[in-house]
Amino acid sequence: MRTLLSACIGVTVVGGLYAQSEVPGDQCLGGTLIGIQQDSITLKFNEKITTMHLAPEAEIWRRGVDLESIQQLLVGDEIYLKCTRAEGAVVASVVAAVEKDDGIDLVPHHIAEIRVCSGKLVAVGQDTLSAKNENGICVIHLKPGAEIWRGEVFHDTSALKLGDEVYARVTVSYPSGELTSEEVEANVAKTEGRIVSLRSDRFLVKEDRVRGHVIVLFDSRTAFDLKEGKLKKGATVLAVGLDLGHNTFRASTVVIEK
Repeated sequence: MRTLLSACIGVTVVGGLYAQSEVPGDQCLGGTLIGIQQDSITLKFNEKITTMHLAPEAEIWRRGVDLESIQQLLVGDEIYLKCTRAEGAVVASVVAAVEKDDGIDLVPHHIAEIRVCSGKLVAVGQDTLSAKNENGICVIHLKPGAEIWRGEVFHDTSALKLGDEVYARVTVSYPSGELTSEEVEANVAKTEGRIVSLRSDRFLVKEDRVRGHVIVLFDSRTAFDLKEGKLKKGATVLAVGLDLGHNTFRASTVVIEK
């Protein structure tokens, strides 16, 4: 899951004013809700159980709805937190519950549930795409001006073809459940390894992590990062581009690594 956590610095009144400071994410871990108390919740993450107290007037959000009380959460909910430190104690200033496997943009009072929609493209409209995967079909609604990457950036769906492998990070709208996105990627390929042969328009990479070779084509549209060395036989590269099948892709970026 992707998670964008913003820093939170504020002032709360509890028998007087006191300053609150930002809490690093590793001290404010969410998890599966296993218990609800009067002013705290108990979470389980990777077999570790923690109890988190809530800040006064903490924002409590569940699948598009602002709740009045933590008692409205349900045991089993997947919880994300934003925390502050006040008078030495870490407390949750935002508690957000999402559907299983979803992520979140955890911006106070502008919380958005995030999901991944990916699969084989089975339908293309002017502002919608349908992708089929093992869980069924998900429909992506494109925001105005959405960017579609298919070897390069486009701003309409005409560059896409049925059968493309697409990936999008989508925002879940409630209560409709509609999925919207401003970026879609199609047929992305990546390789990392050592160049074992080089020609004027391509090179062959022996991959580091798997057995095999990948042919990487390049042209005037390819961006090269050569800060760590030259494009030459023996160099280690990271290349990303448009998958052409048969262990071949056209690179959009090539980075020479140390």
